[in-house]
Parts: sequence; C-alpha cells; structure tokens
Amino acid sequence: MSEPRRVLIVEDSPDDAELSIRALRRAGIDLTFQRVQTPETMRKALAEGTWDLVISDYSMPRFNGLAALKMLRESGLDLPFILVSGTVGEDVAVEAMKRGADDYILKSNLARLPLAVERELRDSEVRVERNRAEARYRSLVDRVPVGLFRVSPEGKILEANPALIEMLGFSDADSLKQTRIRDLWLRPEEHDRAAAIIASDGIVQNFEIEVRRPDGSVTWCEESARAVYDPAGKIVQYEGVLVDVTSRKLAEAESNRARDRVRDLALETARLRSEFLANMSHEIRTPLVGIIGTGELLSHSELTHEQRRLTEIIRSSGELLLTVVNDILDFSKLAAGRVVLEKLDFDLVDLTENLIDTFALAARAKGIELALQVDVNLPTGLKGDPSRLRQVLNNLVANAIKFTEKGDVIIRAKLVEGTADDVIVRFEVVDTGIGIPYEMQGRLFQPFVQAEASTNRRFGGTGLGLVIAAKLVEQMGGEIGFESEPRQGSNFHFTARIEKGTEIIRPWMAPTAASCFNGIRAIVITDSPATREVICGYLSSWGSENVAVGSGAEALEILKLESAGHAKRIVALIDEQTPDMGALRLARAIKDQCGAKHGKVIMFSAETGGRSASDAVDASITKPLRPSNLFSCLLELFGDGDCARIETVAAAPRNPGPDEQPQWRKAVRVLLVDDNLVNRTIGAKQLSALGYAVEVVDSARQGLAIVAQGSCDLVLMDCEMPEMDGYEAVAELRRREGSARHTVVIALTAHATADDRARCLDAGMDDYLSKPIKLQVLAEMLDTWVTGEHDHIATRQQ
Repeated sequence: MSEPRRVLIVEDSPDDAELSIRALRRAGIDLTFQRVQTPETMRKALAEGTWDLVISDYSMPRFNGLAALKMLRESGLDLPFILVSGTVGEDVAVEAMKRGADDYILKSNLARLPLAVERELRDSEVRVERNRAEARYRSLVDRVPVGLFRVSPEGKILEANPALIEMLGFSDADSLKQTRIRDLWLRPEEHDRAAAIIASDGIVQNFEIEVRRPDGSVTWCEESARAVYDPAGKIVQYEGVLVDVTSRKLAEAESNRARDRVRDLALETARLRSEFLANMSHEIRTPLVGIIGTGELLSHSELTHEQRRLTEIIRSSGELLLTVVNDILDFSKLAAGRVVLEKLDFDLVDLTENLIDTFALAARAKGIELALQVDVNLPTGLKGDPSRLRQVLNNLVANAIKFTEKGDVIIRAKLVEGTADDVIVRFEVVDTGIGIPYEMQGRLFQPFVQAEASTNRRFGGTGLGLVIAAKLVEQMGGEIGFESEPRQGSNFHFTARIEKGTEIIRPWMAPTAASCFNGIRAIVITDSPATREVICGYLSSWGSENVAVGSGAEALEILKLESAGHAKRIVALIDEQTPDMGALRLARAIKDQCGAKHGKVIMFSAETGGRSASDAVDASITKPLRPSNLFSCLLELFGDGDCARIETVAAAPRNPGPDEQPQWRKAVRVLLVDDNLVNRTIGAKQLSALGYAVEVVDSARQGLAIVAQGSCDLVLMDCEMPEMDGYEAVAELRRREGSARHTVVIALTAHATADDRARCLDAGMDDYLSKPIKLQVLAEMLDTWVTGEHDHIATRQQ
C-alpha cells in the first residue's frame, strides 16, 4: 500500500484550503497536508518537511503566489507547483507559467484540481527518476573500473573518466586531453588498423593494444569502440571502452604452462584408463573363447535336433555376452558418440529367432510365454550392424522378462516403409509386467536410473542398458520410446533404418506362401494371448482360415459345429500346457471327431521329446515358436501342389557341413602359438574342423624354432604371452628372414580396438583376428592368405 501524498498549501483562508483538500480526496487522492500563509512559515515548512506538491493561492495579505513560487525554486526543491486563485487574469497566469508554475486553477473550477495534481505528480515522478538515472550514470562513469572515452575524428580526446586517466598514467583530465590518442599506442600501425576496422564496420571489439604511459611503462589494454554519425552519415566522434588486461596477459604464460600440465595429466589419465579397459576386455574376452568356440565346434558335430538347438543357444548366448561386455567396457566411447556401426549382410529372421531361443530358458523358468512376430513383408536380407541391433533387442527383451512375473512377452518386427535401397523397421517388445510409475517415465533413459528405488535391489542391473540402447538406436537413424501403465505392462519400441542386402530365401515369407494353405482350417488352443495372436497372424498370411481359443472345451465345441462333409482339412495346434484338460486327451478327442485323414494335430511345448509322442500327435514344435519351424511343419503335413516346390527349397541345406571343406586345405600347415590351454585346445579343433593341418606350441620361442625349420606355411600368433610376446616374436622373425622369405603371421588377440589392429600391423604381422574367433571368420581369413599359395604347397608335398 502506497503512502499518502504530502501537500503544502499556501493559503490564507482555511475554508478555501479545505475546499481544495475535499476536491482532492473526493477524487481518491490519499494525502496529508500543511497550510502556511506567510513567507516565514513557508520557508520553515520547506526546510523541515518532505513534500510531494505545493498548491498556492495567488492573492494573500502578506504574500502572493508568484513570491511563493520564487521561494520554492530558490530552495532547490524540484516540486510541482499549482497556482489556485479566485480571480486571476490571463497575464498573471502566463507570467506564473513563465516563472515555473506547472498549472493554474480557478477556485470556481476546483473539479480540475485533482486531474492537474495527478498529472503533475506523475510528471514529477518521471522527472525525479530521470534525474536519479542521470546521477547514477554519472556516478557509474566516475566509479566504473574501466576507461570510458570520447574522441574526435582527428584523435583529440574529448572526454575521459577517472579510471581511464589513471589507467593511462596521467595526473588529470586536462593533461590527458593535450595528448592525441594515436601517440599513446606503442605500435601506431595497430591504431591505424583499428581505425580502418571502425571506418569499414562502424565498430571494433576487444582489440588488444599496448599503451605507452608518460613514465615509460607499458600496459596492455583491450579496446572496444564505435563510430557516432551525424544525420548526413559523417563520423562526428568515436566513443568506447578501454580495459586494462595487463594482469591477464602476465598470467597467460603461467596459465598456458598450467594448461600444459593439466593436458599432460589428462592424457596420462586417459592412457591409464584405456590400458585398464583394454586389460579388462582381454581378461573377460579370453574365457569367452572357450564358451563361444566350444559351442560353434559342437554345432558342426553329429548332434540330434535338440542338441543342436541347445548348442546354438550356448553359442549365441556367448556371443551376446561378448557384445554386452564390449559395450559396458566401452560405455564412455559410446556416450561420446564414437562408436562406428558396421555394415554386414545379415538375416533378420535368423537374428530374431536366435534371440528368442536365447531367452527361452529364462522365460520358461518364470512361466512366461515368449512369442515372436515377424512381418512377412520385410526384406529377406539386410545390411547393417547385426550385433548392435541384437544388443538393443537383447536389452529390451531381458528387461521385459526381468520385470514380468506372469503372462506374455512378445517381440515384433514389422516394415514401416521402404525404398529401393533401405527400409525402416519398427521393433516392439511388449510385456505384461509391472509397468513403469508415471513419475519415473521421464527419467527412464538417464544413466543409472531404473523404474523405482527398490528395483535395483529387487531385480538387479546397472541401469545403463536403456541409455546404451538409445544411443545405438540414434546411430541407426531411428527413435526409441515406450508406453507403459503401472501394473499393466509396457511396450518398448524403436525404429532403425537398415540397408537392403543380399536376398535370402525364406519360403514362409515368399509371395507364393500367401495361398499355400488355402484348403486348411486351423484351430489354435492355448491360454496365452500372445501365442494366439502370433500363430493366427502367420496362419492368415499363409492363406489358412483360423480361429484361436483358450481351452480345449472351447475347441471341441467349435469342432462340433463343423459339418460332417466339410471340404477343408483341419489342423489343431495345441499347447502342451492346456489348462482345462490334458493335451494328449484333447488331441485324441480331436482325432476321433475329425478323423485321422482330415484332422491333424501339432503339439507345441517348451521341450521336445517323448512326452507328447503319441499316435494322436502328428508333429511337435518347440516353444518359443519359430515361424520357419511352423511353416515347415505345416508343409510336412499338408504340402502338395505349389507347396511341394516350396518344401524343396525349405529343405535345402543353407550351409555346407564340415566334411565339405576344400581338400587342398589338408596340405596347408598352420602353426598356432598361444600360452593359454583353452585357446590352444579350441584353436586346434577349429583348424582341424576346417581341414587344415595344425601344430600347436605354448611359447613364442618354440614357435620361432618351428618356423626356422620350415615346418609351417602360416602362423597364428597370440600377442599376449610371457617371456616373449607376439610383437617381439614377429619382430625377431622378420629380422631373421630379412628379404629372403616372408612367413604369413596373423595376430590373435583378445584386445579389440582399431589401435590394437594398427599395433599388430606396425609390428610386422600380416593380419589381425580378435578373440573369440568364429569358425567362418577364421576360415575366410586363412583362405584369403593361403589360396594363392596352395599350388606350391601341394607341389612340395609331392
């Protein structure tokens, strides 16, 4: 609430003063007042009080309004003055305004008084504030610790503040103004350069100069100035700021030295950190050689279907662990956006089918149904970074299983759009788990954040997975997001732009598959909504009529409604865990009702084997269900006509077996040098599986001795060995051979960076393999180096 206005009334009549006060208060002006009527009392009131306004009568016995106005102005107070009179002539009013009165009011028209008072008070406030601003400006100019100046176009100093006078070493403004500005510059040519900049641009900023002071000392200054123009566009003066930067310039040398020390320390810290990460990578990757290598070797041996599937899970899980380990160790690189995506041909169907197999055991242990839904319109071959794509999917599926106690987890891959060169694929991982609290959803992609404070203790995890996934998706040209309801599950999804690659034959995705099962009516019996959705989707895409139910009783009711002469054949796909009756009992009931000829039963279960073996079951499929397996199973039961040709393609082997390796490899002698027993064992078996003759030693010195005997054609050399490492060994080998001979040496190392590869090549090795080494990669590497030499190898053997 504002304070009342203080009004000094110069008036000999109390009644007239009261009329003025009433007029003001009726208008809503809050005021206090004092009435005076003599020069003495007015002078005393002005000296003792703080007033906002003076209202004076013109005619008084000992005093008049013009005298009161003169007294006010002589007092130095800048207050509004309003003259009020009963009878005032025009000449008097004009004279009063000339002497500084702000307004005059006739007593017969006091209604004007409030308007005049409000206007003059408002103008007074503006005037007072302007004066205050001017005073503050002048005070600022005088006290500011930087130099302010105005200079004529000829270089004469027109104005300078105290800071500038002191900065330039002068005693007063007059002595400074006797000096031309150019003469103060230690290097006048620099002044000319600054002047040229102002002439061209109208302004110069942060221009460093050295100024010579009258005592001969030199100070560093930084000038910023601009040109001031007249209406004709002619420069009339320059104005600007000069800042003393001597202390800064003196400190720069020390600062540079300190910066160099900090830089050296940072480089050393980065080196030690990189060395630590490299060592950690080496130690973790080394045991993975045994896991992945063993799994791959087993996959090339004589195995049953189930053994082969389990072996594939071991192998793919090991590879997945390797990818995760690499990314965790390389998190800082990922966060800095320095991870480069590879471009490799890959099979998206294989990737997703192997993905669900990897998580099958974890889902089965929790009683969760895992389902895969792949869009049949996707290209069959793509080109990108499958390990990074797999890593993102792995993270989302692992989270879905981790945070789901019961129900389903479904993985979808569908085509969003495509061009002649690439496609945008949308991946979704949908679960029926605990969901994400609303208050945490905005923080979910921040490092180390999980859905709630207790989540880490309850479910484990670092909280880095989604951050890494988001950065990888961004590099794939896509976006990641989610929808979630607490206690109702989540849908995590992302898109990726992927190039089209070499076409891969997928019969169940071929256009001809759309009408392959037109004559078949399918009934899907499972209590899993996700499994019903996925199987029915595939069946519809292959032309089969279908219906899905959650219990055996519902299935039998539907079959009863089928007419006896129905032309279509029936296939029942039964979940072994049918809740309301035994799966075999249901299968027999369906057979009895449809007949063995027209009714087929496919049982799908978490495990294959004898539990579902029965004359009532025509085929079995393992969960989680692969679309390729479902299609092949249907082909076996109903394939005829056009489908027979598809079946032939589907049955063709995709990869040659180990016994189909080129015979010439037997003549190639490969020396494997590695101090680790597991590495030697796995490496020797891999080389034997590929058909190469192999010799194994556990030290670099033994390896050099064998090479000296001429007993090998190619060397696989481990880089990290005691006594003599691989780098020292190859350097010694090159020294011994000179220009007479060159033995091909391929580095084997658990380090996996571009710098490690460069170090190997710089040491004299011919190529580089990062552990763990896939069989196919090893074969391609060796074939590349020995294909051109196997003729003379064979000749030597003869």
